[in-house]
Amino acid sequence: MMIKSLLNGRLWKFDPGKPLTLCRFYGGGKMKFINRQITVIAWVMLLGAITLTADRQIDPVLWQKALKIHERALVVDTHVDTPMYILGEKTDLGRPGNPNDVDFVRMKEGGLDAVFFAVFVSNRLDKKQPSKNALDMIDEVYLQIENNPGLAELAVSPGDMEHIHQKGKRAILLGLENGGPLEGNLRLLRNYYRLGVRYITLTHSAHNDICDSCSGGTAKWNGLSPFGKTLVQEMNRLGMLIDVSHISDRAFWDVLSVSKAPVFASHSCVRSLCDVSRNMSDKMIKALAKKGGVIQINFFSAFLDEDYRKRSALVDKEIAPQRKLLREKYKNDRNEYWNRSIALWKKHAPEPPSIDRLIDHIDYVVKLVGVDYVGLGSDYDGASSYPGGLADVTGYPLITYHLLKRGYEEKDIIKILGGNFLRFFRQAEGVSRQLKSASNTMQE
Repeated sequence: MMIKSLLNGRLWKFDPGKPLTLCRFYGGGKMKFINRQITVIAWVMLLGAITLTADRQIDPVLWQKALKIHERALVVDTHVDTPMYILGEKTDLGRPGNPNDVDFVRMKEGGLDAVFFAVFVSNRLDKKQPSKNALDMIDEVYLQIENNPGLAELAVSPGDMEHIHQKGKRAILLGLENGGPLEGNLRLLRNYYRLGVRYITLTHSAHNDICDSCSGGTAKWNGLSPFGKTLVQEMNRLGMLIDVSHISDRAFWDVLSVSKAPVFASHSCVRSLCDVSRNMSDKMIKALAKKGGVIQINFFSAFLDEDYRKRSALVDKEIAPQRKLLREKYKNDRNEYWNRSIALWKKHAPEPPSIDRLIDHIDYVVKLVGVDYVGLGSDYDGASSYPGGLADVTGYPLITYHLLKRGYEEKDIIKILGGNFLRFFRQAEGVSRQLKSASNTMQE
């Protein structure tokens, strides 16, 4: 039988008990058998999917099933930092061979159907016209889509995501990571919405004029600021999604109190499994789910695995002097600083955890609140380490495989891969329609 591999646009001929044979299409329905055969283990290692040991082999029958489920699903990743990378590197996302984690070609290979490109602007720029940086990145995303019309389209709604998926293209959505580029102005908020921005991570690594950060030290607002509360209400009215990743615990509870719509964490993990402030406590996850939101699990190793976090902290201390020199050398070029800093980190980084650790976080949320409130938010192009097999977006089918291996049914896997986020998105849109309708009735 022929099994389509989503990893490299190839087909694999599989007969039980025999090696896999690699085949390739050459257009016009023609197919050529490449004159070599490889075992299942060699195949997976060749594709860079995972490092196998004697007790960790890919089950070819289960892998076939996983690929079929993966292809039927609408797979969504709610957070990649690719805009920051492409703006600095002038990369063409429509060409293969890019050194970063995400491009349109590899999205197709990994069966990633829809992705939110996070327009990240550092809190360091909050008082230095951050809107310029945000608009530059948004423009670059538009140019990338315009230059690759056969591969990707901009999406602004769940319906768009599904329509673009049906056409076999990648759906690209926009999120704003850090509300600093709003510059305290609701008119700018509405203009970002008109440009296609569909969520805002309220802050990043420092307090801003919207709320406190989970990593900003002594609280400034003890939650949301007065402007932050007004902002949440206007985002509800617009139908713009509120992202609670990065914000302080008190800010989280304020958001849940003020927001009429469900909210979500675009790229966070479970604090009970890895005790960092960026992750969410059980109490927070339960409240998020009760309101109809979702937690999108981050792939960053230091948010997934406690042992890795401790080992990476030692590395951070070791390379701190070199990072300081890089910060000074590239003080006027933040993109180059981040690229050099990440390269430095990768040179000294400890061994990442296995993909099982990512599945552990998904499994924990499912057992805590049910299967309807968890999804995927990788943080690709924004983090320095990912679990084995997930070095870039081509590894996504492995998540499906390992969910199957844990005993998840197809309908629940499809929810985790993207269905839960689509449901949440539609629910937030519904609240927006209700608020606009009520406002129109009052004006009449």
